Amino acid sequence: MMKLLYFLLFTTACFAQIEVTPDGLEFDEYGDFLVIEADTISANELFNRAIKYVEMNYRDPEEVYKGKVEGEYLKIETFKPNLTVVNNAGFKLDIDARYFIEMRFKDGRVRYEITSLNMTAQNGGRPLYFSGSIWKGYPIYNKKGDLRLEESKADIENYFNNELRAIKKMLWGESPKDDW
Repeated sequence: MMKLLYFLLFTTACFAQIEVTPDGLEFDEYGDFLVIEADTISANELFNRAIKYVEMNYRDPEEVYKGKVEGEYLKIETFKPNLTVVNNAGFKLDIDARYFIEMRFKDGRVRYEITSLNMTAQNGGRPLYFSGSIWKGYPIYNKKGDLRLEESKADIENYFNNELRAIKKMLWGESPKDDW
C-alpha cells in the first residue's frame, strides 16, 4: 500500500504542467513559477544537483551560466533551435527560442521560473508570441483569446514540460540511465 501511495505522489508531482495561455507560460501551482518539493535535501545539495544537470546537458556550461550564488541561486540561458513550426502563407517557418531559467534554493525546495522567453522565426523574421495581432508576428492566440496555432501551443508545452521533468529528476537524485 505504501508503494502505491509513494508512486501516486511521485507521478503527480513529476507531471506538474506548464501551459501556454494568452498571457504566456503558466505553471499549475503559482502561475509564474513552480516550487519543486525535495524533502530532506539541503539547499546546497539541490544547488549542486542543478549544476550537475547543466554540466551534463549543455555543450558549454560556462556560457549558459548568467548568475550563480552557491547554494542559493542559479540563472541559466538556453537556446532551443526548432522549438516549433509556423505556417506563413503556405511556407513553413522554423521557430527558435531563447529563454532564461532562474532557480532559487532552500532546504527541501526549489523555486523554478522561466523569466524571459523570446521565440523568433529562423529567417530573421517576426516573433512568435502568446497573444495579439497577426500583423506584428505569429500569435498563438488572437486578440479575443481564441487559439490560432494549436500545434505550436502543443510543441511549446511538450518541450517545457519535458525539460521540467528532466530537471526535477536530477534534483530528486535520479541519475540518467547509465546503460552503456
